[in-house]
Amino acid sequence: MVGLTTAGALLLAWRFDSKVAETAATALLAAGPLYIAWKAFKHDRVEAAAVDLTAVTDRLADAVRTQWEAEAEVRRVNDPYPLPVAWRAADPDLVESWELLTDLARTWPGGPPNDPARWPADADGLADSDARIGEVFSERVPTRRLVVLGEPGAGKSVLLIHLLQDLIARRPAGGPVPVLFSLASWNPNQQRLQEWMADQLRRAHPGLHNPASAPASAVTSRPEAHDLARELLDARLILPLLDGFDELPPALHAVALDAINRALPAKQPLVLAARSAEYRAAVARSDAVVRLNGAAGIHLLPVTQEQAADYLRRDAGGSHTPAARRWDAVTAHLGTDTPVGQALGTPLGLFLARTIYNPRPQVVPPSAPVPHPDELCDTTVFPDRATVDRHLFNAFIPAAYTPRGPSLPRWSVAQARRTLTFLARHLELDRGGTADLAWWELHHATPTPIRRLMVGLVLGLLVAFLGGLVSEFLIGLMSGLLIGLVFGLRGSDANAPSVRLRWSPSTSAAVLRLGLVFGLFVGLLVGITVGFVSGLTIGLAFWLAIGFVGGFMAGLTTEEPDLTTTVGPAALLAQDRRIYLTGGLVLGLLLGSGLGLAVGFATGDMAVFPFGLALGLMGGLPQTAWTGWGTAKLYLVVRHRLPWHLMAFLQDAHQRGVLRQVGPVYQFRHIDLQRHLAQQPWPPAT
Repeated sequence: MVGLTTAGALLLAWRFDSKVAETAATALLAAGPLYIAWKAFKHDRVEAAAVDLTAVTDRLADAVRTQWEAEAEVRRVNDPYPLPVAWRAADPDLVESWELLTDLARTWPGGPPNDPARWPADADGLADSDARIGEVFSERVPTRRLVVLGEPGAGKSVLLIHLLQDLIARRPAGGPVPVLFSLASWNPNQQRLQEWMADQLRRAHPGLHNPASAPASAVTSRPEAHDLARELLDARLILPLLDGFDELPPALHAVALDAINRALPAKQPLVLAARSAEYRAAVARSDAVVRLNGAAGIHLLPVTQEQAADYLRRDAGGSHTPAARRWDAVTAHLGTDTPVGQALGTPLGLFLARTIYNPRPQVVPPSAPVPHPDELCDTTVFPDRATVDRHLFNAFIPAAYTPRGPSLPRWSVAQARRTLTFLARHLELDRGGTADLAWWELHHATPTPIRRLMVGLVLGLLVAFLGGLVSEFLIGLMSGLLIGLVFGLRGSDANAPSVRLRWSPSTSAAVLRLGLVFGLFVGLLVGITVGFVSGLTIGLAFWLAIGFVGGFMAGLTTEEPDLTTTVGPAALLAQDRRIYLTGGLVLGLLLGSGLGLAVGFATGDMAVFPFGLALGLMGGLPQTAWTGWGTAKLYLVVRHRLPWHLMAFLQDAHQRGVLRQVGPVYQFRHIDLQRHLAQQPWPPAT
């Protein structure tokens, strides 16, 4: 504002032929407010209080607990009750020997992390069921490093949620916070584990991007600045629960294990979940043997016949209800090698089956009869487990979009299937098979030239509109489109989302000095032709416009919100959009006005002011993630790939149990559902 008001004062001085001294005095009026603002900023920086890591971890634990309690409710983990999951000790060739683990824990500096009197005599003592997973990890595993193995759909992810909730309930004030990480988005060849986990923490809890300033008297071994995410990791105040090891490309499994061993020292507690076959292949390579250092292991067992039968009947209302008796033929096959017996031997299969064949009350009468589970027993239609699995995945989407709950679904089954199929293909083809569906990465689903062409057209129309107000519209349109297209085609991809603007005084000062040099240079050049006094006035105008306003703009960077705030996908999108439409627009107007005034001084014709304003807007509006999201969504909506209200669709799919939410990203309920949909033929348009 100081630069803008000073430039405005200079404009008035030039308009009314004020003397040089009067003009200089007018410009100097801005020095006082600028100095006061600078001193106030410096005072706030000096007086910033040191961050209390104990308070940070306690607030982070509350945020993590709230997040996973809500997610467990959406996933119906406790409806009608948690499905029991039991385990045995992992095969000895996949983990460290029990003798080595106990000796290692006893020889650690400071002693073992738990009471040796509670350690079992051998690894078989780890066998138990999920109600005691917290006890097993905290008290029975000598090193508190554990590998959780199981078959596809065996319940590894849900077990980690139970463990996370148990560990948060057990943690003392200021103790390590368990955080669930999905390894599917990690590339160990491109990013160190600690850096990747720090990025995940900042994304799920953006307040952890705030600086971790230490007290002035504190002695630190690291001179470099750290934010809270890195500080918590370096202080070992994050207990990582690493899920989805098998979702990494097979070629990276052994590399990832080696990277985990190097990044997390032996005394760092951790949990790693993986499918049994993929983990065995990673640790039993012929060229190199690598396993998780200092880790015990458990192997999840299939759900027993009695547990599965009781669960299906109870979900149908109880063993003596007519709805429960519909399951009699299926329950007779549970625990056997028949296709239906194998498919429903996992928590995932049971979840899909109960969703399809135990529908919830509907707001309108069903238009078709409810499917009967007896069809699963027909071996002519379902000759093997794979066909049963495919049928359950295919039938799950229509079951999830039945008109149940408080209102009718906004999207038909056909529309939902089409959108979900596209999103699954996007993750598999455009994002390398990652499980994380991040809205700010949607631009990868559009061709780069088309995306940048659309951005250029929008910016070009802006220049054309403003330029056409004061000159021939056709000239403004042509020049605007040319400028916009060049800007768009040379632009970069969308940035990561942001929720707040931050001012960097050092960057602003550098641009301010550059603006002064540029302004004096312009003044000298102009002075050669029009006179020294006029050239100095024009140079001063350029300095104020570009130096003050541009320097202030250059110092603006994006910053995340309050400490440990959990930001969901919709909230993060709204915050990023607000940055673009409010902060970016206002600051772009400041820069544009300054440039417009400078151009007007240089040419003596204020008719070109709108062109300068438009150029300033193009440079001043921040390239937030929302711009890339909006451009990509518009393109995909026109091509009938996505609905216009995409974020509402994703929220609805999450509530229906099709998607799960992990911090600011969505994931499909299970990676196998994502892969199944990605392989399906493209549904016809409705």
